[in-house]
Amino acid sequence: MKVCVFGGGEAVGEHVLKLLDAAGHDAVTMAETENRAEEMKMLGAAEVFISGSGDFSKALAGADAVIYIPGAGSGAAESQDALVDHEAVGAVLEAARHEQLGRIVYLSAVRTDEPEETKETGEKHKPEAWVEDSSLTYTVIRAAKTVSKPGKGTIEAAESLDCEDAEMPYEDVAAVLVEALDNENTFHKTFEVTAGDMGVKEALDAL
Repeated sequence: MKVCVFGGGEAVGEHVLKLLDAAGHDAVTMAETENRAEEMKMLGAAEVFISGSGDFSKALAGADAVIYIPGAGSGAAESQDALVDHEAVGAVLEAARHEQLGRIVYLSAVRTDEPEETKETGEKHKPEAWVEDSSLTYTVIRAAKTVSKPGKGTIEAAESLDCEDAEMPYEDVAAVLVEALDNENTFHKTFEVTAGDMGVKEALDAL
């Protein structure tokens, strides 16, 4: 499968590139510089386009699916709310429709334990609705606060979780995004994930 990864340069995105390569997928992503592009190829990206024009058509051409990771990510500094570039999300969805892609896996900027008032900061919840209302076969995933810790390969997943102050390693979030790609039990679903005791596939199969 050819997968276009938006946010491949983020902490979660780097693990996504590695896992896609290990699973035999062709990962396509974008970078701001040639040096960064080379680094991302070393991580496992099959092809890296230099961004800047806002034209996603080259990256999306011939792709089967999109994995979208918000630019600021849920793993931004502890005091920083993850924000969403609404224009970019909308542009990717429009380009995906134009290229007749069928699949999108969207990592929401909304965390699992986020209070209602901060969900409205920068209207982080709006892109979720855009993805859900698109013509694409979507999966929207809300993760606990992402952290730089070794992945365990085990998670908890449900439509809604009660996991205040929970954390989840970047690598495990990436594993959920990649597993969701062709796991039909995640199609047309929005759900939450955090660290847990079940294997990733097992947890998603049980949704």
